Amino acid sequence: MILGQNTLLKVLIFINMKKLLIVAFVIFTNSLFAQTFMAQTDPPTLGHVCPDFTMSVITANGSEKNITLKELRGKILIIEFWATYCSPCIPSLKHFDKLQAQFGNAVKFVAISEENRDKVDAFIAKRGFKHISFAMDWGRKLNDMFYHHFIPHTVVIDQEGVVRAFTSPDEVDQFIIGKMINHEPVSFTMKHEYQESSYTQSASTNNTQQSYEQPIIVYKPKSQTYKVEFSNYREGQTTEFIKESSSEYRFVNCPISLMYQILYDQKTSRVIFDVNDRSKYTFERQNMYCLDLNVPDFMGKTLQEVGLQQLEFLFPLKSKMETRNQKAFAIQKSDLIGAIASKDSLGITQKGLTIRDLINYLESNPQLVDNLPVINESGLDDKTVIDLDWFQNYHDSVENRLRTLGLHGEVKMADIPCLILYEQQLVSKNE
Repeated sequence: MILGQNTLLKVLIFINMKKLLIVAFVIFTNSLFAQTFMAQTDPPTLGHVCPDFTMSVITANGSEKNITLKELRGKILIIEFWATYCSPCIPSLKHFDKLQAQFGNAVKFVAISEENRDKVDAFIAKRGFKHISFAMDWGRKLNDMFYHHFIPHTVVIDQEGVVRAFTSPDEVDQFIIGKMINHEPVSFTMKHEYQESSYTQSASTNNTQQSYEQPIIVYKPKSQTYKVEFSNYREGQTTEFIKESSSEYRFVNCPISLMYQILYDQKTSRVIFDVNDRSKYTFERQNMYCLDLNVPDFMGKTLQEVGLQQLEFLFPLKSKMETRNQKAFAIQKSDLIGAIASKDSLGITQKGLTIRDLINYLESNPQLVDNLPVINESGLDDKTVIDLDWFQNYHDSVENRLRTLGLHGEVKMADIPCLILYEQQLVSKNE
């Protein structure tokens, strides 16, 4: 092995109830930045009838209509998870738009997005799709139901409601659709995250004739192995955070500051750097690292405790939660009557979205509030149900959107719980 100047000790620890093994060695890798994806769920089982679910489909007049899987029984349903920032998703949507036009009512293609309606509407208007349906995943319920790490992600459900594939969009073409319409056997290559090894799985679309070469493990039980694995950048992989479960996290090519932020579950607007040189913690090649954590319940420690301990052991950057007097965006009650109700303005049954969801939405879209932390000074409980769908769909300033909810926003100084990232030597100098 040839080592470069930028090397880092990689510590790999495995513990189970019978043995302890500690291995240490040196590796050298490089860095790259790309989009971050996160998902974790236990999906419906391949080869079995899918549990019923609801999709909030965008209609021609811009409203949304709830459609259930049960209502689509008798049609082939192709669900495509995508995002406006996902370049590989674009040709897939064009491909499915053509297939929808070709096969008409025999098949239903639905593209699912969890982004806000402004982005989705602008994308649809610009691209001019005429046949494929688009739906919103409010609250990430469909993302949670159909487990996946990466997009594009394609789910194939047959006329009887049986899940036939968790696959990639290029696996679904006119020949596959034609065979499924005629109830002929079809073959799909499963996405890598749904298979133990590389193989093609065959199954008949007829329930009475289904035949699998071997069982497919779609969801693995939680590992009972304690694992802490840290390394430099992994060549050829993107920046991503993967939440396998509440006890297993994977950080791939992430800066240390982002790892702290995720372990503390804090939005960027609530992170403060007390360091001399921020450049050491940016999304640059030399600042990227990987961390795999698996902390089973029997260890008696939380995943956060173990992760923070490892980061503070390896790096001078430390962390703490501290209240700071910061500029904040305060949500307050206005004199206008808003849309705090059990149904939204489009007549769609409320999906349980709350003022807490509104705060998360604004802090997840920092450009809407000048990257400020958001606080609730409305006098309403954080769990108060609101018409957040309408807020997201409303094409106007944030202040006008808030007024549709009977609220308004005020920028003010406030005491905010913040994640403080600091370097030990800085504290020593000031003491």
